[in-house]
Order: sequence, then structure tokens, then C-alpha cells
Amino acid sequence: MCIVEIRPGEGGADALAFAIELADTIAGWAARCGWSVDRSAAEPGRTIVMTLPGVAEAEVAWLSGTHRLQHEPRNDRRGRRHTSTATVAVMPRQSRPSGPLVRDEDLRVQTMRGRGRGGQRKNKVETAVRLHHLPTGIVITRTTGRSQAANLASARTDLEDRLRLMAARQAQQNADHLRRAQVRSERSAKSFTHNAQRGQVVDHTTGQRWSLRAWRQGRLER
Repeated sequence: MCIVEIRPGEGGADALAFAIELADTIAGWAARCGWSVDRSAAEPGRTIVMTLPGVAEAEVAWLSGTHRLQHEPRNDRRGRRHTSTATVAVMPRQSRPSGPLVRDEDLRVQTMRGRGRGGQRKNKVETAVRLHHLPTGIVITRTTGRSQAANLASARTDLEDRLRLMAARQAQQNADHLRRAQVRSERSAKSFTHNAQRGQVVDHTTGQRWSLRAWRQGRLER
């Protein structure tokens, strides 16, 4: 599964319309390939997200980059050429860890005498727990539970929560890095140029050209 993010760039309402047009093109191409597509609604200033189940990132990655549209808006009486941009980023779906978050062999457990309420027995018996997670260096201490087992269970739960948060942050950083590597939204950047006057689309990476009509119909044969 891969995820396609289409973000309007410079150009205001024209850029949003262009982003929607790109989403329509990709949806049409996916249909021609026999792929299903889940698509979010288009909103001003928001990214259009398309999910392609069962489709590898490599199948779609060639569409990534900055798409630049050169056109003459109908409401411009001077006939000036306008440029709008939209960016396409192709992201792999983040996979969840297949194994357990916390493995016993990655832990070092220390026991101590408990503190707080619980009577003399708690303060004399080693009910408190200090949990060391060796791969990350995280240390969690629990002293308030009534038993060693309760403190250990609480510490493990806290550790799992922290590891999930760390994994989510790392996944987000990886996605942000991949996205930045693919797209730049300023007008000077371009991976594809869509020229409405000439009726063509140019891939500046490969030099391939399509008619604008065929492109908009999703006929993206390479």
C-alpha cells in the first residue's frame, strides 16, 4: 500500500483547482490499472490524501515532485500567463512493529524497598521496582504499588507507552524527510510542467511528453 499526498502550492484558488485536477488524473490512471483508490475531500489549504491499497510505492513514485501549471485564466482580460503549482509526494504506509514492544531480554529489573502507605511490611519487603530498558536507556521507577508485581506491571505499561510515542515520532520524522526530498512548492521548482496553451505535459526528469487531454483522462502510459 502507498499513500499519495497532493498539496496545493502557490497560486491560490487556481492551485487548489490544479491539485484537484492532479488527484482526478491519478484516480483515472489507477482505475485504468485496475487499482482501487480511497481519497480524502479537497479543502482550501489542505492536502488531498489518496490511499492505494495493494500498490507498491515504486509504481507511483515517478509522479512525485512539483507540478507546474502554466495557463491563461478566463477572468484575466489582459491575457497574462499565470503559473500555479501543486506538489505530489508518494509515501509508503507506515508499518506497525510486528513483535512485542517490550522484550524480557531487553530489560534489567532492580527491586527496592517500597515507600509510602502500605504498612510496615511494604517498607521492609522489596516491593518497589526500577526498570531499565537497555536498547533505549529509559529508566522507570515504581514505588507506590502494594506489591512488586503491581509495580512491575505499571512500569512495563509506562515503558510501552513511551516506546510507542518514540516510534510514532520517528515515523513522522522519516515521513517528513521523505516528503521534503520529493517536493518543493515554489514556482521556480518543477518536475512536471503542464502547459495549457500548448496542450501538453512534460516530465522534466525523463523528457517524456503527454497531451494534456490524455493526461487529464489518466492515460499515463510510459
